[in-house]
Amino acid sequence: MINDGFYKTLASPALWVLLLLAAALPLALNSYYLHILTIALVYVALASAWNIVGGMAGQISLAHSLFIGTGAMLAAALQVKLGINMWAGLVISAAVAGALGALIAWIDFRFQLGHLSFVLITLAFAEMAAIVVEGWDFLGGASGLLLPRDTGDVAAFQFGGVQGAYWVMLGLSAVIVLINVAILNAPLGYYLRTIRDNEKAAQAIGVNVLRHKITAMTISAVLTSIVGTCYVRYLTFADPYQLASPTITIEIVLFATVGGLGRAFGPALGALLLVPLGEVLRGQLGGAVPGLHYFIYGVVVIVVIMATPRGLLPLFEKVLLRRRATAR
Repeated sequence: MINDGFYKTLASPALWVLLLLAAALPLALNSYYLHILTIALVYVALASAWNIVGGMAGQISLAHSLFIGTGAMLAAALQVKLGINMWAGLVISAAVAGALGALIAWIDFRFQLGHLSFVLITLAFAEMAAIVVEGWDFLGGASGLLLPRDTGDVAAFQFGGVQGAYWVMLGLSAVIVLINVAILNAPLGYYLRTIRDNEKAAQAIGVNVLRHKITAMTISAVLTSIVGTCYVRYLTFADPYQLASPTITIEIVLFATVGGLGRAFGPALGALLLVPLGEVLRGQLGGAVPGLHYFIYGVVVIVVIMATPRGLLPLFEKVLLRRRATAR
């Protein structure tokens, strides 16, 4: 059962005002900046989905490119190669991703992997998945797959351009963040944090570690796959080097860590700050001095992590509490 914390968040006027303002942004921004915000929302959704495993359960998974690739490449292949509607492809891909996530969680429990071993084995799964995608013609191989033109046909899983994609990603990212809030305020969230803090102690007091690990990984994998399917529909091109590469998981982990691991809104904050920063730096400085935008971006990330090891969200909350105390 979910406690009152979730319902308080859901009933917060500030949350709904923020969502309404965000929903109105396409009316005020040009397509370039709207594209940047859409990509940022993609990473908000991905980082928040990863947070269920990496932040709450403390299982630093690098296999999430496998789930993104499943949602993107498999759904695209089902439509392009077999003519299957992408709505059905989304469901099929999510089911496959959930099964793979459950398998990885079972392997972790069955062989009692330590944290470093879990990181390495999930990275191995991600690398193997990238090799499979790049070498399998059904999934497009190294050349990828070109999806049909987006004409805005909702029945065919089309968004109607950048505005429609923005609204879809805004809704999807909001839902995934609220799922984080719900889990944190439900027994599952307490069990996951207990497992994260001391797995052996959790087992000793009767926590079903296997069941909760599988549940967390399955939920995370399914959500990640759904985001992958929506992302590839927006891109209209299924690029294996972008959507099935372990590099995308490293970015997700970075955003979640900078924002605040294990917090419902932490990964979202990290993605909303760092993705636009990276895109703007690339656009403004990428042509001036080769690599300069990467250097500045890296310096900013290092400074943030060194200044706030627990992430930006706890820091913001601390500052807000101090101001409230001063005002009183």
